[in-house]
Amino acid sequence: MNQVERIQLAVLRSIRSRDLYTERQVNAMLKALREADRRVKAELVRIGDGTLLKKGLEVRREQLRGVQRRIDEIVRDLKTEQTLLMKGAVKESYQKGIESNIREFGELGFPHYESLTHADRIKLAGYAMSLVDRSALDFLVNYDLQLLGNVTRELADGIKQRIAVGIVTGESIAKIGEKIGGVISDPDSFRRAGKTVFKTAQHRIEVITRTETLRAYGQGRRKFYDRIGVRRVVWITAGDERTCPQCGPLDGQEFPMDKMPPLPRHPQCRCLVYAARAKVCRAGKPVH
Repeated sequence: MNQVERIQLAVLRSIRSRDLYTERQVNAMLKALREADRRVKAELVRIGDGTLLKKGLEVRREQLRGVQRRIDEIVRDLKTEQTLLMKGAVKESYQKGIESNIREFGELGFPHYESLTHADRIKLAGYAMSLVDRSALDFLVNYDLQLLGNVTRELADGIKQRIAVGIVTGESIAKIGEKIGGVISDPDSFRRAGKTVFKTAQHRIEVITRTETLRAYGQGRRKFYDRIGVRRVVWITAGDERTCPQCGPLDGQEFPMDKMPPLPRHPQCRCLVYAARAKVCRAGKPVH
């Protein structure tokens, strides 16, 4: 295997490892959202027992306020769990970005890296992580939590509004539940589903989790490059049918560290940069 092929293989391994980790984080966030979905549906079943109805569709306002308080509690629990998940994901992604650099350098035979064992690489990444500017890492975490806070606030408001309007206008509990929606695992079913409060929340949580996990991973790699004196990097895309027109032309291009485009370039951007030692193209041949 020549050097160009080794570079490409090492970088693609990093991309696959990063993407698998990102999807685990997305699944954890959706698991928390799915539990909130279950609890909201249980609340709808309770409403369906007739506890909010008096003389047909006259709403008992105090009881409706009680329902709204329970929705707030459900979403507050969701926010608490997702906050813990996001804090852990950002910091862990940052360190995994550093680890991926060390692994690549070892696979490519960089001096001082090729003889490191897996345990040595983890230890070195932990040491590098301890040197990171914590204020910058905290900024990433706080920014992400603000984004998630907006989603959960809108989710709570949307659920409460759907329930209140549905009861006042005489809709069935099944119809109210349909408009609230739920977490959808199948991609085709998700695309076909109409606009619901849960679908909107699910989409935004997925986008935020993927984008910010990738951002933290990329920031970890960049910080490590800066720490050891890498001055030039090569841009690489995921190289599949989902590669966007914005990123596709950058594949294989080399940039000075201080002039590289922002990474991620857009929400859910899957691009990566690696230390410039040899340029590669998608076919695995040198670019001149």
